[in-house]
Amino acid sequence: MIDIVYYMGGACGDLIAALIDNTGVEIHNGAVLHTEDRRRLKKPHTFATDEDKDSYIELVSQKYRSIPSHDLEYHIKRQHNFIAVIVNDNDVAKWAATRFKHLHNDSVWASMSDMCGAKSVEDYAQMLIDNGNLAKKHTSRIINLENVLNGDAIKSLQDIGIKDCSENIYKNWLDLQKGLFH
Repeated sequence: MIDIVYYMGGACGDLIAALIDNTGVEIHNGAVLHTEDRRRLKKPHTFATDEDKDSYIELVSQKYRSIPSHDLEYHIKRQHNFIAVIVNDNDVAKWAATRFKHLHNDSVWASMSDMCGAKSVEDYAQMLIDNGNLAKKHTSRIINLENVLNGDAIKSLQDIGIKDCSENIYKNWLDLQKGLFH
């Protein structure tokens, strides 16, 4: 069974999906990148129907142990046993919102603003917190971004039953965040 990692942009869900399965993963400028076929649920609007999303998950589950997703509504509707990467702390939420803005070009930020209504980093940070509170109502498989940044992502994954994680990717990512790896 594939692990679906739900998160909002900036909250390091790509990293969590890569820790579960690092197939085809690369790190560029401190960001974890998955192959194109693995990241389609990060743009759920590109699917015509939920059945198309179901077919996609069935197909990628033959290749990968995990996929990243931005489609909370779909996972709730389908009652998936998804993992949610959430944010609780305001400062960490602002870090994630700023990270999202800096990782993407202005058109991606503008598109997100139009779709979600977040006009500033502070607005998006609040959305990260609110969205995490919603996700907690629908899954017990929670990874707190605060723990990811503190070096406890592997332990957090182990706590929800995922034992075989890619420690090297995590160490490299943490070093990049701290400016220790170039």
